[in-house]
Amino acid sequence: MQSLRIYLENYAAGGVDREEMLDRVAAWPLEETLHDPTHTLPTHQDNTADALAAAVVNGQISEEDYTEILRRRRIR
Repeated sequence: MQSLRIYLENYAAGGVDREEMLDRVAAWPLEETLHDPTHTLPTHQDNTADALAAAVVNGQISEEDYTEILRRRRIR
């Protein structure tokens, strides 16, 4: 499976149409974030909700994109 982070980087660079990105990311099988209390550094997992939220912070997707992705995930 492709990395969500790489896919969103590609979108931000203009390599993917917005509507295609919204559909694909809304259907993306997000993984649960691993939690290990002894591991204090980020896990750098690629396919998590955290990666999606980081894309907003990094300016790769807009807050409107994020909201629309979440809306589409709920109706699937």
